[in-house]
Amino acid sequence: MKGTKLRGVVAVLAAVVAVQLTACSAGGGQPHPVGATPKVALVLGGSATDRGFNQVAADAASELQKRGAISFQVSENVTNAEAESKMRQYATSGYDLVVGWGLGFSDTVFKVATQIPTARFVATGGVDILNKATPSVETWTYAAEQLGYLMGIIAGSTQLSPVGIVDGEQAPFVQAQWFGFSQGLAATNPAARQLPPVYTGSWEDAARASQATAAQIAAGARLVATNAEGYSPGVASAAQAGGIATVGLATLTSAAAASVNVGQVKTDLTPILTEWITRLKNGTFGSRGTTSTIANRSLVPADLTSVAAAPGMPSDLDKRIADLAERLRAGTVTITPWQPGR
Repeated sequence: MKGTKLRGVVAVLAAVVAVQLTACSAGGGQPHPVGATPKVALVLGGSATDRGFNQVAADAASELQKRGAISFQVSENVTNAEAESKMRQYATSGYDLVVGWGLGFSDTVFKVATQIPTARFVATGGVDILNKATPSVETWTYAAEQLGYLMGIIAGSTQLSPVGIVDGEQAPFVQAQWFGFSQGLAATNPAARQLPPVYTGSWEDAARASQATAAQIAAGARLVATNAEGYSPGVASAAQAGGIATVGLATLTSAAAASVNVGQVKTDLTPILTEWITRLKNGTFGSRGTTSTIANRSLVPADLTSVAAAPGMPSDLDKRIADLAERLRAGTVTITPWQPGR
């Protein structure tokens, strides 16, 4: 008789646990209360000081922490295999927002969010991620064509030609950027000739980037467009050695970059992170995708300067770009979106 009662109690407890697990897996949990200073965790696929994609998130978090709006913790150089344990650790340790800042982290973000529905997350990716947001996960991407277009405007303003391109992996969002770049270049300098892009296959390999830049110079390039990534020092050193200009580097990359680079377009995540924190605190976070654009001032030109290899740079370029940004916001200038297979 006692055995029968015990089996009955065990069965009831098992049923309760099953119901609770089902509710959790369905994302039915309520978020824990958010304090006056929300705790944010950044899981980065690279270095917080890479002067590129990862530093975008780290700089925004640092700025909001300086303002007293958040406190944050960062994990750097996290691999896809390590991401799940890192996110779960943060989500179960009282962090109000866990940001999976890596294009390879999105599946992991959604997996952990399903398992721990009391936490809130951000997943990053291409434009297709925008419609994947859930009640506990907001998503983010950037308007790659717009970023490229602004960079093309800077490149075209130098009146240099031919223009080469050196980048890392040939990912769709990268192709979209350079598609926008071609439009901006043509709008500013219709006579400019653009060389076929060279992709090294690595975001970090500076030696390959140097070789690719040297190859573009050998093909006649007088300006090389690129991005601020781990490979940046290789582009800068080859450009300096070849006596040509670059666009897209961070001037702090190296002394070589400071001597050859005419400007870049930065992604400023500060306004976006501010919106996420506001929604966390007022209880409206979730089920939303956000794009960094020119209009929301999250894509901005930066470090515009004149260098010896680009003597034709106009002195009022910053004003010209500000005017262009307003026309883009107003819709009087349009940028053709990239489509796979172009």
